[in-house]
Amino acid sequence: MRVCRLVAGLMILAVCLSASESLWAWGKGHRLIRLWAVARLPEWQTELLGQENLTRLCRDYTSLQDKHAGGKMPQLDAYCLVPGVRLSLHDVNPPTQSATAIQWYLEQIAANLQAGKTDEAMKYLGVLCHWNEDPGCPSAHSSPVSELQLKTLLPPPRDKARYNYLFGAGGFMDSGNYQLADEAYTPRLLGRTRAEAALRIYEHQKLLRNNAAAHIIPIVQDTMQGDGTKADEHRGAAALVNGRHTADVIFTAICLATDHVDDQEFLFAEQPLTEWLPDFRGRMIPHPYYVKPFLVNQAMDARRQLHPLKINETRYETGYGMGTPFELDFVLAPGNVFKRFTCDVGLHPTAGKKGAVMFAVEANGKELVRTRPLRVGDEPVQLDVPLPSAEVLKLSLKTIADEGSEQSHNLAVWGQPVLRTE
Repeated sequence: MRVCRLVAGLMILAVCLSASESLWAWGKGHRLIRLWAVARLPEWQTELLGQENLTRLCRDYTSLQDKHAGGKMPQLDAYCLVPGVRLSLHDVNPPTQSATAIQWYLEQIAANLQAGKTDEAMKYLGVLCHWNEDPGCPSAHSSPVSELQLKTLLPPPRDKARYNYLFGAGGFMDSGNYQLADEAYTPRLLGRTRAEAALRIYEHQKLLRNNAAAHIIPIVQDTMQGDGTKADEHRGAAALVNGRHTADVIFTAICLATDHVDDQEFLFAEQPLTEWLPDFRGRMIPHPYYVKPFLVNQAMDARRQLHPLKINETRYETGYGMGTPFELDFVLAPGNVFKRFTCDVGLHPTAGKKGAVMFAVEANGKELVRTRPLRVGDEPVQLDVPLPSAEVLKLSLKTIADEGSEQSHNLAVWGQPVLRTE
């Protein structure tokens, strides 16, 4: 009996070890995402790299940091240890470490390609892609809550209690039978310099994580209570968003390495601030937004009715509706890419007569501009604020209630906020 149990235990251990690459996030997903992305590269890049090297990128170099994590493959140190930087090559890291490491990987890819060492370049590129793909998996890498919290909110039926929701042996986030939709996609150049590329790769990695988190509960619900069809749809949807980003990363890395930057379309010289995730940890203010003290691309009146963003008769497609007092922060790393911030500010037409708000913009805690108190009917104030250069730039939008104003009447609007590189 003991021998049987021992053999069974060894078999289970062997299965776990052989599947170790898939225990935490994408297992087969890495290969599916990589194949999808590589298939959408322009012809000049596929000819430059060659099919053999692209095959290795999609087959042999999908999970080098998983193999390195066991500590028994020092030959992978060169690809998985960034000099002077401590970070997880599976997760979204703090901004300084991420900006430094992403630029280092882009530099290694370029140096090896320029030296004719394409296979070496593919190893560094494979690690960079995996690092970006993991947070895009609905799993522990993207969940804002723990396994225990998730199981408390969505308890499994008794016959499925053995399953892990987010990771580990018995996890099901990367199981099922899903594929990425066969859609046409043209990869985008994320930066004309390594700093620009690192800034956007990091930001898009955070967006991937948010997108993946939104698929976790539907996958759990369908796995626990349904037939798995919807779960596969959500896995495929998350992987597709991941595939687009991976295509952008590969395309950008090759463009930077081969000086194919000026001859490529660049869409990011001006970016709406609403495309960036705020560094918001959640806090309440009394009026008028209560649970969430700001809204994206819309506003709310004191009776909590939703309205389009407006200042007088001027309507804005992008921006923020806010209460007071409040501060919305954005962390940019590297912080030397954007040169200016422009925006219209004022009060929404539904704000009451006792509303009076001052708008301020700060960078790393230093106030760059502050308006006079603005009231209903005042024309929008146009801000054009030069941004300082820093390793990491924390941009803060602040609304400040004027003395004697009524908080429920302070319906502040930031209209058309834009980050500009020139």
